[in-house]
Amino acid sequence: MKPRSFFARLFRRLDKTIASFFFLDQWAILTAKGAEYDSLQWAMFRSIVPQKDRYWADPFIVTRENQTHIFIEEKMYATGRGRIACLTLDDHGNLQSHQVVLERPYHLSYPFIFEHRGETFMLPETAQNRTLEIYHCARFPDQWELAAVLMNDVYAVDATLFQRENKWWLFANVKEKGGSSLDALHVFFSNDPLSNHWTPHPHNPIVRDIHSARPAGHVFMHDGKLIRPSQDSSRRYGYAIRFNRISKLSETEYEENNESSFEPPRRGKILATHTFNQANDLIVIDAIIRRWKFSSR
Repeated sequence: MKPRSFFARLFRRLDKTIASFFFLDQWAILTAKGAEYDSLQWAMFRSIVPQKDRYWADPFIVTRENQTHIFIEEKMYATGRGRIACLTLDDHGNLQSHQVVLERPYHLSYPFIFEHRGETFMLPETAQNRTLEIYHCARFPDQWELAAVLMNDVYAVDATLFQRENKWWLFANVKEKGGSSLDALHVFFSNDPLSNHWTPHPHNPIVRDIHSARPAGHVFMHDGKLIRPSQDSSRRYGYAIRFNRISKLSETEYEENNESSFEPPRRGKILATHTFNQANDLIVIDAIIRRWKFSSR
């Protein structure tokens, strides 16, 4: 190893060690109103920051009876295990209540919420259990019951469902033996989101790129364009969000192209962002925020 390269790596390691002593890099939730995915600015967001013993990430919005509920991954640093919590906001976007709604003896994250036949379901990430599990909402927002196991013996992260023309598409990054969960997007299709028979796309992985493979929220339509948010982990895990236009989606074809990106500012306390969802005029994202460890807030 060249001396210059050695000292550069040593300096980065020392810098990271020193920073970890003084600062906490913590995932938090941010909200904004009246924006579009392709014109996001950091100045328009306001943050909802958890206590220092946990982080909040992977936000998904549900609006019920004029109330806004944000379902999130809540990971307690003491246990290292994620669970699903619900944040309820008041009319001004302030945190009104917080409650844990789903917990298992294995890690849960990415609480993908969807509606099917008038009922509410959740597809959380359960990769640690090597399953894809769907939960039915028995009482909103805090009672969820296992409804179906879509797949077994699979390490699939951030699974995202999308319905188009009576067919359901399931996007997920699948970690194969010796591979990574960051760079290989697979898609499957079925006629029923609760089915345990999903057909893999013949071109899987349909995207193999650490810049854009891993899902980052609901697939959505905008001005006639089908947009798939994705994570860019090229600089660090969950560094930025990319918005990809899907131009071909069928049982035999898949094609997408990057439309725009949303990155953390070059300087400041925001270090990364990796989830985007929108309901009506409300946008919700997550971000790693650098906080001083020794402050009271």
